[in-house]
Amino acid sequence: MATQHNSSDDYVRKLPELPVFKSSVQHLSLREQAAASMLRAKHITHAYGLTEDDIKVCTPKFWSVHVDPVTCLDGAATTLMTIQLNLAAGTIARYVDEQPHHRDLLQRMLRFDVSGQFCLTELDHGLDALNLETTATMLPGGGFELRTPHPGAAKFMPPTYPYGIPCFAVVFARLISLEGEFYGIRPFVVQISDGTSMMPGITCRLLPARRSASHIRHSLTYFSGVRLPGDAILGGIDPSYDHRLEFLQSIWRVAAGSLGLGSIAIPALQIAAFIAGRYSQRRTVHGANRGVDGLSTRVPIISFKTQQAPILIALCQSFVLKEFWKVATALFSDESEDPRVRHGVAAAFKAIAVQHSQAAHLALSERCGAQGLFDFNQICTQHAEMRGIAIAEGDILGLSIRLASELVLERYELPSPVQPSSLLASHESGLLSYCQKTLARIGDHRSSEYSRQLLPRAEKIVQSIGHRMAYDAAVNGPMPLDKRITDLYLWSTVRLDEAWYSENMGISTEAQFVKEDEALRAALPMLDRWLEDTGVEPYVSAPIVSQDRWESFVSGLKCARGRKDMELQQSSMLARL
Repeated sequence: MATQHNSSDDYVRKLPELPVFKSSVQHLSLREQAAASMLRAKHITHAYGLTEDDIKVCTPKFWSVHVDPVTCLDGAATTLMTIQLNLAAGTIARYVDEQPHHRDLLQRMLRFDVSGQFCLTELDHGLDALNLETTATMLPGGGFELRTPHPGAAKFMPPTYPYGIPCFAVVFARLISLEGEFYGIRPFVVQISDGTSMMPGITCRLLPARRSASHIRHSLTYFSGVRLPGDAILGGIDPSYDHRLEFLQSIWRVAAGSLGLGSIAIPALQIAAFIAGRYSQRRTVHGANRGVDGLSTRVPIISFKTQQAPILIALCQSFVLKEFWKVATALFSDESEDPRVRHGVAAAFKAIAVQHSQAAHLALSERCGAQGLFDFNQICTQHAEMRGIAIAEGDILGLSIRLASELVLERYELPSPVQPSSLLASHESGLLSYCQKTLARIGDHRSSEYSRQLLPRAEKIVQSIGHRMAYDAAVNGPMPLDKRITDLYLWSTVRLDEAWYSENMGISTEAQFVKEDEALRAALPMLDRWLEDTGVEPYVSAPIVSQDRWESFVSGLKCARGRKDMELQQSSMLARL
């Protein structure tokens, strides 16, 4: 069922020009910043006009929201939007055909008339959600009583603090009969606030703001004997259910969120590369050559390889990730695929998207010198947002341990390499083969030795899968990428594990360096074109990208003058009169 808001390409393109996005929030209070982010989230939602079907089956339109550069303008707005559309609305959408009384709330969430939250994680449990302790006890006359049994069972992180519009949450709790029988962990629809005040029996404690990241009202939420009607539960009540399977199916939107949030790394890489690239072309230093006047000539810092490399590599990573994103989102939305494979590909995508983004943002901010430290130049703020994404909707290490363990145990397989003999495919198979041989020697995957030997290698295994799949998508897709892009991606990725390729493939570290250098030199003439191809300039507010922007920025800074300077300025003004 469609909402009343249909997406408009013009509306989407004009988002960065809207006053709510153009205006700075730096001078606002934290409360005002939170309100601005909520308004921005609503504008993005209306621009795309996602329908119930878009949410249910994760259509290309649903995925496209996550690679729009507008998601990088305000991390808080993006967080609010993805929680609402993917986690809250997405979970309700799974049940709405059998429970149509929830459809009105679902439509209100899709219009952003209400705030939608997702209360799964608890303070004492984190990723160990199967052992959460919030309870929903069946009542004699029907309905349920929702309770937080102790402070460690508080729902941790969801921004449930009142934002000015009514808040409804999908709350996960242990369903308990009056006789104490456990019916599994089930989702419930709960009104949290009316927009101004918390509902009776619900307490919210506001956590302090995160440094550098956009302000979102992360909270601790407690329930004290909250009465819920009988139709608040999502799904039926059947003691014969496979409780673990039912729980995993009820939280499948977390995997969708893992892929969706990881996708934000693509525009983030492009914005950071654009800022560092244009700054490096504008910023000059004295070179070695001297003119007739004896003074050394000034050269742009982009002339140095130390500036070129991180910018070009970040651009290539963004282009290759975009091709992987096309493959991963199509596979994830294919309901005929094994759910474990769909989740595994999502985990591999997120693992390398965050890996590339985190490393690039650190390198690019440093290449901008002191300028890279300031929030107004965007790079360090984006890095802080990506740190949050690395943990949200599945901590990458936790996802990697689960996926790598299942692959080592050969419980299922991910899509095979298109080019099994490629360097990145060899890396993947080599790491997996080594761990499988180690497991054969140990014998017990639940032993402490397995934990010591295999778990520390899990993230590298999953990253190797992601690297191979990304490269395959870029080289073998319907429209293969420019060889200069794929070559630079290949050799910069090989150098992430230099020792393995030296020991196992016979490629010395010096040979790897030379190959990457050749790829960089081939790519350098494409720098301007690739920067333009990103299309992210309208989303760049950093003043360091041009002299005009910098001068305009400086003229708007708060200024204090000494008395003599003020007198000279007044004298100059009188002289002109």
